[in-house]
Amino acid sequence: MARPQLSGPRIGPYRVLRLIRQGGQGSVYLGYDSRLQRRVAIKLYHLPAATRAERRKVVNEARIIAGIDSERVVKIHDVILAGDYLAMIMAYVPGIDLEELLQQGPPSLNALLNVGIDVAAALAAIRQQRIVHGDLKASNVLVSDNGRALLSDFGIARAPGRYPVVQGAASESALCPEHFSGEPLDVRSDLFALGSLLHRMVSGEHPFISEGKLDLQRLREGAPPALPDTLADGTPVPPGLRELVERLLQKRPGDRPDNTHRVRQILRQLAHEQPQAMQRMPLAGVRSDLRRESDDELPPALPQEFRQQGRSQLADWRGFDQLTRADLRKLLGTRRVQAGLGGLALAVALVATFIVPRAHRVDMAMPTVDVGQGVILPEGLSVQWLQEATCRAALVSNRHLRFYNAPPACPLAGEGVANNRQPPPAHEQLQIGLRCRGDICLLGLTRRGATNEHYRQVTLLPEMPLSRWQSLLEQLVETSFDAR
Repeated sequence: MARPQLSGPRIGPYRVLRLIRQGGQGSVYLGYDSRLQRRVAIKLYHLPAATRAERRKVVNEARIIAGIDSERVVKIHDVILAGDYLAMIMAYVPGIDLEELLQQGPPSLNALLNVGIDVAAALAAIRQQRIVHGDLKASNVLVSDNGRALLSDFGIARAPGRYPVVQGAASESALCPEHFSGEPLDVRSDLFALGSLLHRMVSGEHPFISEGKLDLQRLREGAPPALPDTLADGTPVPPGLRELVERLLQKRPGDRPDNTHRVRQILRQLAHEQPQAMQRMPLAGVRSDLRRESDDELPPALPQEFRQQGRSQLADWRGFDQLTRADLRKLLGTRRVQAGLGGLALAVALVATFIVPRAHRVDMAMPTVDVGQGVILPEGLSVQWLQEATCRAALVSNRHLRFYNAPPACPLAGEGVANNRQPPPAHEQLQIGLRCRGDICLLGLTRRGATNEHYRQVTLLPEMPLSRWQSLLEQLVETSFDAR
């Protein structure tokens, strides 16, 4: 891919390359961050006329959204305010949105289950920040090159019972009965929208939209259409999936699941029961026909406010572990710090920099799994289980380990790093490999450092209980970390 030309309009330090999408909640542009040499997605919101206090509230809500740290949520790197406009600088996700994917054809059972698992994981991360997405629909679910789904577009995200970040209404496909009853929205409202999304992926039709029109009576009081017995490819619809969708689409919030983890657990179990559930992600490599990059496109026109103003609303802090002289000069140059910190306090902070143990950062690569046909693995074994069990075992050997690309249960290396700063590099990479043929499985662990590489493996039997797999994996990790 050719490097973006360093000319054209800017939003803060970000160069705007082209328009990606324009909708009722704002416009999305493809941008480029020349400091970190990465593409970004930039969404612009036009703020309604508001007082200073109301504008401050908008920015505070945007900061909360930027604080969501999950691999299943599109990361927000920066938030820039200029006049009556707010710009969210997000990670650019090459791939396709679920709306376009569904228009190309119905997904397989394995594909729709994996999308459901990822969206449920995103809702779990959102709930930790006490946020309701409020506009969960197919076009706000992005499917990346590796086949994993990410939730995006928090334009009307809100804390339960509070006003949205940017005033607007949820899309028809994301509505739930509470939108009309006046009840406050909470995680169960987002789970209702997830139920509608699952229903659509199974049946091919939104349960409450017919011929492009919302059936308000059915949404508020009527039952959704029954799911078909089979998918478009003839695969039977599992009873467990049918039951889950029915529970998610209950009219009364109290009758729906109130736990995102339970919903994800059910979807994982259903996926685990499918053949080749641990093979390559079924949607990996799918690309959009509507988002082709072109170096010949003219840069878009932007609001005048961004030409001469635009200031980041996120703290530029990376923690003592990454404190530099430039950071100190910048820190000491602020009036607030000069007024509030004396020399003694600063000295204590600097001493703490050298006393506090430094984290050992590990990049946990996606496990490679190769399971032969007919091999039945222990119930509960999954890629995430392998990662979490490895992480826990490694922490026994070194409690200062911090991980990139690991499940949320593992301590993350990026904590304390501002979204608009480059995270520090990993000290090593950890690669898990599982290969099963017949009645034998080999579980391998590779540690790759800058100058050396160590590999260890253990032999397992598919019929062993999961507890035995865990015990042998822990021994493998202990042996691997003791070798260095």
